[in-house]
Amino acid sequence: MRKQALFAGTIGNIMEWYDFVLYGYFAAQIAALFFPKTNSLAALLSTFAVFAVGFLIRPLGGIVFGRFTDRVGRRKSLIASVGIISVATIAMGVLPTYSTIGLAAPALLLLCRLVQGFAAGGEYTGALTYVVEHAPVNKRARYSGVAVAGSYAGFVLGSLMCILMTSTTTSAQLLTWGWRVPFLAAAPLALIGLYLRLRMDDSPVFAALQRSGHVEPAPLRQAFKIAKKPMLVMVGWSTACSVAYFLSVTFLISYLTTTRHFTPTQSLTIGVVTSVVALVVNLLAGPVIDKLGMKRVAVTSISIVAIWAIPAFLLFQRVDLLGACFIVAVFAVCLGFNAVVTGLSAVQLFPSQVRGTAGA
Repeated sequence: MRKQALFAGTIGNIMEWYDFVLYGYFAAQIAALFFPKTNSLAALLSTFAVFAVGFLIRPLGGIVFGRFTDRVGRRKSLIASVGIISVATIAMGVLPTYSTIGLAAPALLLLCRLVQGFAAGGEYTGALTYVVEHAPVNKRARYSGVAVAGSYAGFVLGSLMCILMTSTTTSAQLLTWGWRVPFLAAAPLALIGLYLRLRMDDSPVFAALQRSGHVEPAPLRQAFKIAKKPMLVMVGWSTACSVAYFLSVTFLISYLTTTRHFTPTQSLTIGVVTSVVALVVNLLAGPVIDKLGMKRVAVTSISIVAIWAIPAFLLFQRVDLLGACFIVAVFAVCLGFNAVVTGLSAVQLFPSQVRGTAGA
């Protein structure tokens, strides 16, 4: 039962980050097909603006789905989120282009990103809540690690699909139909996710709240009333980890592409290596955190990131692909530990009756 809950809770994170990679990698093709061709740079910037909108709406999705999680249940919330993410991702693969329907094409593209981002805002915390609430007390970090690893698994899966399509199609084929295939390939994963979540029971913690009549009718208001300090701690820690990730991984990979003139395929390779390392670390970090505690692991890992940052940047001036993979992999080890701490904190810091809302 616990293994089924673990996989059912994790599969939504896989889908979320699978879509994330596809949109980013095929941005040039999407820009050429869904926006006017008068200015290619403006079209590309518009494509990334639509991409950003999906992130901007996530907090709203987190609040709405978090409230739903606390009032109606973890199971129903996760069924809704994975269903919406699935529809939005697959719809991307069948959207008509600008040459077919004009300005309605970018409007539909924007709608897909808004819907996907809204649902993704509730998926991550909802899945972590569900998974950790199924875990034995002494194995919560291990379960959290598996759920977090789903994000990196989605990144790796999406990256491999991108590499497959770019290596087996011509530029013309990729622009015409090849970029759509990975989006449509999400359908089997979506069906598996829905099947598992429709069959799963709600978490034992929420079931206990229902039996005792302690389901919170106004979780957002109650969260600010009883969990304000942990929420502030969570915001601060999540922000620090996000900044560390984007500076140590995203920025450095972009630096290699723009300054060292690495090819997009080389940059994607570094991203895949980073995600594989982080995924493995997620799975191994759980027992360590269960034994040593979140605080000790968090302080150690973020300190190593800070110490490694300067020599890493200096080494980046002259390294080849293998050296770049090693440098970023060191960051990935530390950030892999941090990701598990963050995921576990999003659940463990908050009372069960407001956990979905406060964690989001």
